[in-house]
Amino acid sequence: MGRKAIDKERKALTKKIKLWLRELVPLLQDKELNNFTLDELAELGGKSKSNIYTYFSSKEEIYKAVVQSIVDEMDFVISKEAIQGDDVEQNYRTLLIRLCEGIQDLSINFIEQMQLYFPDAWDIIEEFSMKVLSNLEALYKKGMESGVFKTFNISLLTELDRHFVLSIMTNATRFTNQGLTFRGVISEYLELRLNALKH
Repeated sequence: MGRKAIDKERKALTKKIKLWLRELVPLLQDKELNNFTLDELAELGGKSKSNIYTYFSSKEEIYKAVVQSIVDEMDFVISKEAIQGDDVEQNYRTLLIRLCEGIQDLSINFIEQMQLYFPDAWDIIEEFSMKVLSNLEALYKKGMESGVFKTFNISLLTELDRHFVLSIMTNATRFTNQGLTFRGVISEYLELRLNALKH
């Protein structure tokens, strides 16, 4: 049993703690996160308990901060900059590559546990996902209106992209075990996708 956190005001996250959160990401991927105590998280991340309690009062707060740190690194993919310009195909490639690279350290196990047990962290993932899908929708619409892409149902296209990112790229080892690199998986998906889309 971990000790109960004393109810006190926590310090704002420093650069060093934010870096620690990012380093914690790969260590969490195969763990049963719901069963972890704050003390065990401190030990896993190589921090003293007192240091952790300075910034966090619960494991939920740590997981939320971990998810936020990942999302913050991918702010480009939800920006207006990601969909600006006339080269719709290049914008689509760049957005999808940056997105997949951003989630490279995440596993399906981690994402599913956020959804099941940690609603605050899951809300961040959902909000981010909606913004990404909005940008993808805008690119598909622009591509179809300009005649670069054939006309397809945009909701279906974005749902396929969502499945690719959250279900396939978070479990890419099954392909890398077959000799396909992480970037190779993205590249093959893009070729399949764009060959179907382009006139």
